[in-house]
Amino acid sequence: MSIAPSLRNNLPAQVSSFIGRERELADVARLLRDQRIVTLTGSGGAGKTRLAFQAAAAKQNHFADGVWLVELAPLSVPDFVTDAIAKAVGMPDPGEAPLQSALSTYLSRKRMLLVFDNCEHLLAECARVVSTLVAQCPGVRVLCTSREPLSIAGEWVLRVPPLSLPETSQTLASDDAISYDAVRLFVERARAAEPSFRFSDVTAAPVVEICRRLDGIPLALELAAGRVRGMGVAYLGERLDDRFRLLKSADVTGAPRQRTLLALVDWSYGLLSAPERVVLRRLAVFHGSFDADAAKFVCAGEYDGTEGRATIGSDAVFDALTRLVDKSLVQFDQSGERYRMLETIRLFAAEHLDEAGETNFTNRQHVGYFLQLAEMYALADSAELNTWFKRIELEHDNLRAALDWAIRAAWSHEAARLVLDLWPFWRARTYQREGLNWLERVRELDEAHPLPLEMRPRLYNALGILANGVHALERARSYQAEALRLWTEAGDTAGMAQALFDIGWQQWDAVDLVSAKMNADASLSLAESIADKRLIASALLLAGLVDAHLGNTAPAIPALERALTLWRALRDVDSIASAEGVLATAYLREGDLERARSLLADAAHIHFQTPSSTLTGTLVGLMFLAEASARSREQMRDVARVVGALTAYDAATSLEPSPWLQSAENLALAARLTQALGKEDFERMFAEGERLTSAGLLALAQRITAPSGASEAAHDAAPTAAHDALTPREREVLRLAAQGLTNNEIARELTITPRTANAHLTAIYSKLGVTSRSGAIRYAIEHQLG
Repeated sequence: MSIAPSLRNNLPAQVSSFIGRERELADVARLLRDQRIVTLTGSGGAGKTRLAFQAAAAKQNHFADGVWLVELAPLSVPDFVTDAIAKAVGMPDPGEAPLQSALSTYLSRKRMLLVFDNCEHLLAECARVVSTLVAQCPGVRVLCTSREPLSIAGEWVLRVPPLSLPETSQTLASDDAISYDAVRLFVERARAAEPSFRFSDVTAAPVVEICRRLDGIPLALELAAGRVRGMGVAYLGERLDDRFRLLKSADVTGAPRQRTLLALVDWSYGLLSAPERVVLRRLAVFHGSFDADAAKFVCAGEYDGTEGRATIGSDAVFDALTRLVDKSLVQFDQSGERYRMLETIRLFAAEHLDEAGETNFTNRQHVGYFLQLAEMYALADSAELNTWFKRIELEHDNLRAALDWAIRAAWSHEAARLVLDLWPFWRARTYQREGLNWLERVRELDEAHPLPLEMRPRLYNALGILANGVHALERARSYQAEALRLWTEAGDTAGMAQALFDIGWQQWDAVDLVSAKMNADASLSLAESIADKRLIASALLLAGLVDAHLGNTAPAIPALERALTLWRALRDVDSIASAEGVLATAYLREGDLERARSLLADAAHIHFQTPSSTLTGTLVGLMFLAEASARSREQMRDVARVVGALTAYDAATSLEPSPWLQSAENLALAARLTQALGKEDFERMFAEGERLTSAGLLALAQRITAPSGASEAAHDAAPTAAHDALTPREREVLRLAAQGLTNNEIARELTITPRTANAHLTAIYSKLGVTSRSGAIRYAIEHQLG
């Protein structure tokens, strides 16, 4: 289950100091207070992104629903701008509903700041999306960085100037020179590159000259500072001056500072060895971050050297990569052991890649590497899926880029292999809408560039499953019917069994139980004929689920027990938990509470501690068990909490509320809870359940599934509400926050620092199971804690 983080922002932690920009920070703060759309413009490398992050971080406490960064640089397709926003703010998958409309609805009652970074390559789409959001979401403000304005109504543009510099005629001592921000930045970065570097009256003059020549542009200064090692500032200044005169007129149409930055990057490129140049330009095909293995695979191979064709091997690629890090042309994240190129550098490298005639070759390498990665994921044991999910998530931007290039290059076979390997990830990590889009693009490609016959039914089967996941029911039925037809035509028994199972599951979701049972039985018969354990277990699970729901426990329990045995033999952890949840419900219908407890305890432990898209069965089982076991008011409150959690999970994963939540059985349960607790208490507990984090759900499940005596003791010992876990100081902080005080005002009131106040609020969010200040305030009001 995907749980929102406790922090109210996703801004990256900065690994180096922020220097200067006091005036610009004040201007951004003022504009964000008074205006809805603020765009920071300037040349590449002017420091727009860093300024935006610093300004946004300073405004966190002014936006009850947080500050959220939307990184646009990794995106190559305008269609995914809205998807990137939805993902950044944690919006549930809207299914088949128009994404822009769903996003506007989701944000319409939010009070948040969105930071759009690197809009320039997607300018028209960014302008459209920002205009729409601001018009429809009154509490949303937008801070953009772009090389040019969005040019939309209501936009306030702030040009990011160079860092402060001494006047040209000034000759300054080191103590005076260091007071200028450009000099301070260069000196600090030069010391980081070469610890023996000393800024003195002797080195002040060449440093000031370098800063002037680079116009105080932060990225240019950082790149130049990286060259201090092994060159010294005096010689660096001489080379810089010569190179600038040579390249000054290279682009007569661009702004002067753009020409200056490009000249510096081109100069840095010119100083590289041939292998370093090859690696730098080939790294341009990566989107977002990448690791050393990917770089070695993609960048290795032949190239045109000064003496004819030459070859760079993987070891040489890695050596060149580390040197590029030293020269500040590639960034390395120590914590994640991943590399990244600044977008300005990446675009520069991409131009040289094209000039070298290597674009197609390198993209083919890129597709090849990420195709191997996707296939390794697809073959992984189910016990390893969580590790692979994290890896695929990390590489998602590169996988998107590889897939997009393969489709545009009409590589239908490679594109199909990628989507067929990745669709289970898209399904499990709630990328169903995006996954369906990719699959349909490949289906369209298949029409012009036919796929091998054995791939086509797998493609339609995946299309059907993802279409069903977003409740595109007509498309889902059509796709699965085609998959069944193709597998039947090919005489593929396993494929036919798979298609019948998936058709049956769609019918279960549509509450067509008779048809679902019929197709489950048909799938089981085919699976048994070929002794396919995975298909047998799947069909048994669906058949047992239908029978258990209908009260036919005599056939349901043996079927579900057999399915569970098979899943355990297959080591499919997620399916084990699903089977346990369904089997527990069947035992509950027979009145065997103890067996149900044991099964649900294990299912909850798996599902609430690992990413999963199949929580419904476990939550339903916990709901039934909680009511069947309830002997006190607090235990009845737990039933209401589970109902709230189940409803929230359904809303997060479905386009429309599940028909099962509106069944007569569930409505009768709600009526019983209202009678037992009273309407107000039931609604409070329901709301608590909706807000529960994974840890909170696990704790709730452990109470419900504890043996009957232990369960009552746990309730006696456990807090009756989440706020009982707050310390006295945390209660004071929450009370003041509920009265509308800011962090600074809370700090003054309690004689603590703002940082301590923020730390208390972070702890409060975690304990209450909320993710924002507004959520904590709502909780305080609901529980009369203000």
